[in-house]
Amino acid sequence: MTLEVSISDKDLQQIKESVLKNHGLDLSYFKPAFLARRIHVRIKMLNMRSSSEYVNFLNSKPDEIGSLYDSLSINVTKFFRDKQVWQFFMQKVIPNLLEVTKSTDTIRIWSCGCASGEEPYSLAIMFNEALKNTDYKFKILATDINLNSLREARAGVYTNDNLKNLDTRLITKYFKKIGNDKYQIIEKIKNLVSFNPGDITTFPATYLDVVFCRNLLIYYGKDAQDLIFKKFYTVLKQNRFLVLGMDETLWGHKLQNSFVPISARDRIYQKKLPTETLSELITGK
Repeated sequence: MTLEVSISDKDLQQIKESVLKNHGLDLSYFKPAFLARRIHVRIKMLNMRSSSEYVNFLNSKPDEIGSLYDSLSINVTKFFRDKQVWQFFMQKVIPNLLEVTKSTDTIRIWSCGCASGEEPYSLAIMFNEALKNTDYKFKILATDINLNSLREARAGVYTNDNLKNLDTRLITKYFKKIGNDKYQIIEKIKNLVSFNPGDITTFPATYLDVVFCRNLLIYYGKDAQDLIFKKFYTVLKQNRFLVLGMDETLWGHKLQNSFVPISARDRIYQKKLPTETLSELITGK
């Protein structure tokens, strides 16, 4: 029987150093309490008695570094999670996004921490619905640190429970039934999403129109969040949009004045300009 194990500060630091040295992954961005909980899960799974035992195991078994890193990915997700956010984005934001986008340009969207694919496929469905009968094209970049989740996402196979937020019309249109309780996203939508392994802090994304980063920042420390917000500001084009999770906010961060809240309730922000902004166009002010 595995005992409850506390993670000493010394062992936690050694684990961070080992992962950074041998795998090039910086765990210092994560909140210490979150990181300790995930390490504790690995220790229990391996039936170990101490964090020092785990440190020795980590140093002798390079494959464990990948297993630990995968465990940091939180796979709580669903199609169109928080439906009012998606409704506002489709009804209010996309029309204004099209006003500042040439029809010859491809709209580029980043889904950060995409897990098993529900969010990027939701984005693909939403934009496909919104842009039908137009000449606009779009492409979705989806990233996650968990390789197993990415394999699931690329397969695009889901159960009835996964699809419960979807209207029957959308299920019929965008999925094919492949079993009693299995549905697979159609190839047209699959082809609109590119799944890539990568950490939010280091992945080389550029020249984006929309960033969806929902329910991921809550696992990062404040300094890391500031770094990530700076990255979002850098990679987003002018007049473009950032969408956070319901428990996440720009308030209190260094770049809070660099984004305009389009809908504070829905955590939808626009990269700020010194001139008239899309938020003014949307609100009519």
